[in-house]
Amino acid sequence: MVIKSPTVSILMPVYKTAPFLRDAIDSILAQTFGDFELIVLDDCSPDNAEDILDSYIDPRIVRYKGEKNVGLSNILNVGIGMARGKYIARMDSDDLSMPDRLQVQVDYLESHPEIDLVSVGMQLFGAKEEVWIREQNPEKIKIIALFHSPILHASSMWRRERFEENGLRFRQEMVPSEDYDLWTRAFVKGLLFTNLPAVLYKYRIHPAQATTRTDLTAEKDRQVQQNYLQAVFPSLSKKDRERFPDKLWPVFFANLRSVFFNKVLLAQRLYKMGKTSKQ
Repeated sequence: MVIKSPTVSILMPVYKTAPFLRDAIDSILAQTFGDFELIVLDDCSPDNAEDILDSYIDPRIVRYKGEKNVGLSNILNVGIGMARGKYIARMDSDDLSMPDRLQVQVDYLESHPEIDLVSVGMQLFGAKEEVWIREQNPEKIKIIALFHSPILHASSMWRRERFEENGLRFRQEMVPSEDYDLWTRAFVKGLLFTNLPAVLYKYRIHPAQATTRTDLTAEKDRQVQQNYLQAVFPSLSKKDRERFPDKLWPVFFANLRSVFFNKVLLAQRLYKMGKTSKQ
């Protein structure tokens, strides 16, 4: 008997989110697009997450629990290895997906074969309330990645085959900037990303969450930026890489030689960044 693979594999890592876990799972089970597997990755959570998961009998839920806590990137890579879907989607275990989130993203990827990853807008709620919408233009997204992560990780969906054929997985040593690191390595391989303006994901802000801005985040972000510059412009001197973004124009001239970025869009962005830094 041949078991049909689902269209979407959703990766949901679980660690210390039991108070919100049921709402997160229910928001996925309520999706208008139902051809998915929800891979719940229990990273040895020390709360009652296992009891909550035991209460579900939906065959679309696939569970994994290792013998010890291994960290976010490693547990996500376990899920990637388990995934059978054409597309892989992310979902945090303390957030909510709006009912048509998966349908919108699948429809977009089906009708835009040149795009390898798509994320959607986020509504922050809880301790902070605001809306996050990111750049749509794939060429501008690659440029923005010189300065900060251009993709909303938790609301993203990508083509599994394209990531697999380029050997793209998360790296635990890059946490908490593991997503930013993965995106820049994907850009170097030629993958194209976009962000849809539709706000279809609710991102919970609470004291216990892992995604907070720290000195380590800044350090890892800086490492990602340096690695990205080195991969894109191997002829750029170490000194010029380290002076970026305080000194912008060496990157502009390096791009004139190798043309990794759209020349006009890069010039516009560097000019804007230069003006902002002088204010």
